[in-house]
Amino acid sequence: MKRLFSGVINGLIEIWGHKLRSLLTICCVMLGVASMVLTTGFMEGFFKGWEVSLQEQGGLEKITGTPSSPSERQAPLAAVSRGFTPRDARALAELVPGLEIISPEIDAVRARLTRAGKSYDGRRGGRVQGVTNAAFEINRYELESGRFFSDLDFNDHASVIVIGGSVKKALFKPGENPLGEFVEMNGQPFRVVGVLKTYERLWGDFNTLYWKNDIAFVPLATMAAKVQRSDRLTGLNFKAPDVTRLRETLDAASNVLAQTHRGIIDFDVRTNEEQLASFASTKASFVIGGSAIAGVSLLVSGIGIMNLMLASINERVREIGIRKAVGATPFNIFSQFVAEAVTLSLIGGLAGVGVAVGLIQALSAMLPPGNGPLLAPSAFVVGFAFSVTAGVLAGVYPAIQAAKLDPIEALRYE
Repeated sequence: MKRLFSGVINGLIEIWGHKLRSLLTICCVMLGVASMVLTTGFMEGFFKGWEVSLQEQGGLEKITGTPSSPSERQAPLAAVSRGFTPRDARALAELVPGLEIISPEIDAVRARLTRAGKSYDGRRGGRVQGVTNAAFEINRYELESGRFFSDLDFNDHASVIVIGGSVKKALFKPGENPLGEFVEMNGQPFRVVGVLKTYERLWGDFNTLYWKNDIAFVPLATMAAKVQRSDRLTGLNFKAPDVTRLRETLDAASNVLAQTHRGIIDFDVRTNEEQLASFASTKASFVIGGSAIAGVSLLVSGIGIMNLMLASINERVREIGIRKAVGATPFNIFSQFVAEAVTLSLIGGLAGVGVAVGLIQALSAMLPPGNGPLLAPSAFVVGFAFSVTAGVLAGVYPAIQAAKLDPIEALRYE
């Protein structure tokens, strides 16, 4: 410990004695660590936005069932199946343990909402869906004003509608209250009873949650009876009790649907696991790429430290000779030079972490919410560890060269 402390003191003396040369070396380490922390911060910010988007879609517990074409072998028997209908939702509720949220959905085909000469066209990317109130829970929608649907709305096939932020913007003037007003869907009047919260998470100028605003909902029974004239579902969403039972719930639901469809597999049941796997793969690629870029910067800083230490040895040959002559062992010399190299890298690492924190905070304040990098403690630890490692590795060769010097030859050196 005494040798290490002595080496650190000698390192600080050398830094002070060769200010410009040491400053350039420290800057190399600082830039390497700062680039690693900043790169990791941007990646964390990006993937945090992805995780938020996944949660807004219902999270990992969500399971989605959709109609699909049966296999070629079953195609001649396709008419045997009743297709996706509300009966499937009831069967899942009765036969699959633990299912508390089941959301049957019917998408309106070519729906067009109009009001006072203004229009909102679902064909441009927006949707109008017939749903139960479970859809708001499973897809995590919140009200800005008004209410969701009541039991009376479902029983009476009421012509009521809940609109998203983009629909409100398209059909109503700024500051105008939509509640109680009527909009027309393909010529049929619907009274607005609720307005959804406007969702926004920007990535640059792009709102990654735009799809949560481009939507309107009517009661499922109303959509089936008055709009589509059919109870065929376009989607059936439900949630597993928890992630650990996701596969069990998926298998049970698939078996139940196979029975209600009379053995015809004209449906597809999937989870968000594929998105999670894609997310993990993409994140790993980004981390490897970012680490490689930062690693090159730290390699350059290591070369700078090695160059400084080799120059220091040439200037201190006689000092090394005198120390060996009075009893210093090769290990004493070796440990001193390694400690000096580590001191340089430590100072650079601390400076790099400080610079990165300042840049991340500045960028987070300047950029729109959801665009800035995030402070990742793990990045600080890894960046700092890399800087120390670079210092140790860069100091080993010069330290070995110093330890190998012959004291007699060193004392003769001019």
